[in-house]
Amino acid sequence: MDIQTNMDKTTKILILIGGSERPLLPFLKAAKKVDCQLKIASFSRINYLTQAGNFTLKVDDFDLADFDVVYIRLVGKRFEEAALVSQYLQDKQILLVDEIFTKKGLNRLPLPKAIETKLLVQAGVPMPKTFFSSLKMISQEAPEIFGYPFVIKGTTGKQGHAVWSPRNESELKEMVIKLKLLEKKGMRFVSQEFICASQRHRLLVIGDQVAAAITRPTRWRKRFLGKEAIPGQRQELKPIPLEEKKIALMAAKNLGIEVGGVDIIKEDKTGKLFVLEVNSAPRWASIQQDCQIDIEKTILEYLINKVKK
Repeated sequence: MDIQTNMDKTTKILILIGGSERPLLPFLKAAKKVDCQLKIASFSRINYLTQAGNFTLKVDDFDLADFDVVYIRLVGKRFEEAALVSQYLQDKQILLVDEIFTKKGLNRLPLPKAIETKLLVQAGVPMPKTFFSSLKMISQEAPEIFGYPFVIKGTTGKQGHAVWSPRNESELKEMVIKLKLLEKKGMRFVSQEFICASQRHRLLVIGDQVAAAITRPTRWRKRFLGKEAIPGQRQELKPIPLEEKKIALMAAKNLGIEVGGVDIIKEDKTGKLFVLEVNSAPRWASIQQDCQIDIEKTILEYLINKVKK
């Protein structure tokens, strides 16, 4: 597989991913449309050899210090390599995207929801009321704090899969029995108030811009809309509400995420906005399809401009 393109161009970009390089292939096509040199690689290609006190971190045979900017698309389980890359690039004063990798103690992505929520709340980003503790404490305290229904989330869940919502005491007891097995394996949980929002918006942030946005129906909308609820919308969010843009940019900036997906909901009755999560490695196939935007090209242009500043 030819993993380099446009090697006669100026800005040298490296994009890394934990796992297969296949998701990075569209960047090669996009690179032909912009002024850059591009190399894509899996973290498994990262290597070094210590010799006579010298240390050079390489991807294949390329010194990482020879690139102008490095973008980590997805860490996956490659935390050790990500830490090596982050430390080395900072020592060599090479630009690294996302910025969060340069923050001490926060180079393990995606951020656990307990930490993400803390940082966003402290920054003034509107979030659902959240209670973090052991599963035992959640089962005892959350019904008093939130009432029913409320939401329980695994702090390291993927793409909204580790999410539950007990509607009563009986359902809570059944869930706790099952979730205790996950807790014994190391999973931690947060609980949150249930927001009656019928649509969920995903805003794609690239640098200081919201590049595109889509809207999708929320999972439990029929609980408060009824079984005869009108089917939810699945389309481009256009125009993107200005307040949601501001909140998305504020959330991403305060986490140090330069390329990310920010999920926002608006309570149907009050119109209040809440950030559900900020995904540092968002899937963007749906956004690309609904919004007709070349996301890989837009990201490469952002990286090139970042080097030029």
